[in-house]
Amino acid sequence: MLNAHDITKSFGSVDVLRGVRLSLRPGCIHTLMGENGAGKSTLFKIMSGILQPSAGSLSLEGKPLRLESPLVAHRNGIYLVPQEPALMAELSVAETMFVGQLPTNGRVLPRIDWAGLRRSASEALGALGLDIDVGQQARRLSIAQAQQVECAKALLRGCRFILFDEPTSPLTTHEVEHLFSIMRKLRDDGCTLGFISHRMDEVLEISDEISVLRDGNLVDEVTRPKFDRVRLMSRMVGREMQVIPRRTWSAAKDVPALDVEGLSDGKRFADVRFTLHEGEILGLAGLVGAGRTEIAETIFGIRARSAGSVRLGSENITGLTPHAIIRKGLVYAPEDRARYGAVLPMSIAENLTSGRLDRVRQRMGLIDRGHEAAISSDTVKQYRVRCVGIGQALARLSGGNQQKVVFGKWMGLAPKVAILDEPTRGVDVGAKDEIYELIEGLAREGMAILVISSEMEELVRLCDRILSVYEGRIVAELRGQQITPEIVGHSYLSRAGVAA
Repeated sequence: MLNAHDITKSFGSVDVLRGVRLSLRPGCIHTLMGENGAGKSTLFKIMSGILQPSAGSLSLEGKPLRLESPLVAHRNGIYLVPQEPALMAELSVAETMFVGQLPTNGRVLPRIDWAGLRRSASEALGALGLDIDVGQQARRLSIAQAQQVECAKALLRGCRFILFDEPTSPLTTHEVEHLFSIMRKLRDDGCTLGFISHRMDEVLEISDEISVLRDGNLVDEVTRPKFDRVRLMSRMVGREMQVIPRRTWSAAKDVPALDVEGLSDGKRFADVRFTLHEGEILGLAGLVGAGRTEIAETIFGIRARSAGSVRLGSENITGLTPHAIIRKGLVYAPEDRARYGAVLPMSIAENLTSGRLDRVRQRMGLIDRGHEAAISSDTVKQYRVRCVGIGQALARLSGGNQQKVVFGKWMGLAPKVAILDEPTRGVDVGAKDEIYELIEGLAREGMAILVISSEMEELVRLCDRILSVYEGRIVAELRGQQITPEIVGHSYLSRAGVAA
């Protein structure tokens, strides 16, 4: 067994964990649940050597265990599959999988065994049922593929304790099912698995045991025969949970805010046409890889178009750079916040003002740190970001609080149109409601919002209209009573030959 004994972790004056105990048993999938900032990821980072506890200890098979680094954890058979893929973009997939343990051959003059490296990488991916070219650059992987490669790295290192920190957040339903089949096989082979997810259905499906954290405290432990959805959600947030129905009001006006006409990139999508109106929340539904993110990136000027045009209000913004488009009043909060949405080593304040430096006062060519702090403090309060202070590195925040900072950065520009790509990925059930309320509030104020989401319930809750995308084309438009999980799912899953 891998045990955590009375673990406490403090960052400055803030206690993130308070005397938490946890036991991970062989042949068991043990899930940690809790809101963003509850301490789940921090506990897994301590149990995998990334962080050191302020107090408390670890033990492995009854013997004291001190993990001074992730490498020491790997040697003891413990591996953390991180929430955000940690691959080295410029290396090949095979090389990044073997960083820290490159295989060599030859006794007198050891050299890297490149053939063996590529062969082993391919075998590890093949064991997961993945068909990924190990010779390609890691930067070419989708976020889902990068997460899958991280899983394969754990197998390469022969680790028997594998901790998964929200591995399913970027995956499609079928990819999640495949991952779960692998997890079950590992469990049945005697491996010990830890798991973090904010998706209740996933937790109830895959878990053998569940521990609930709230505000750094262990508040509940339950085994499979006693799983109860309402109980778990209520323990997470510290209050009784209620199902929030789809809203009945709409702030949409008959005034075009964004008009996309015949847009194509020549590869991933073609002939995309739609109009987004002031005060409207328009959703893009579809499987991961359907082309939704590519459509958003092309509208925003990141990806080159091959045909079509984009108008922002009465202005033609086709072909403009992202910087120019931001100045015109359109912002894009990307799906992959760690790679594109934020600079994790920088402070919260620096991230919040990075998109609007021209609005921060300057003195003799230098940023007025007092004004920057005032802007950042107001945003942190408005978006309820849980942190030690605005000087804290963004990397130290939970995934959900990082997402709030990214959201606050762009909304601080008061844009006319906002594209939100998976706005609540990695966000807990309580924080999701807060973000939904913020999005709805912005729509009430007249902002036009395009939401891309893989969560059916999210689209149903938020959107006035939904466009379903399949293989790069809009295949259905839904509105009003048509917007139900069943109809939305069927609108694109039926094209893929999958029952909704």
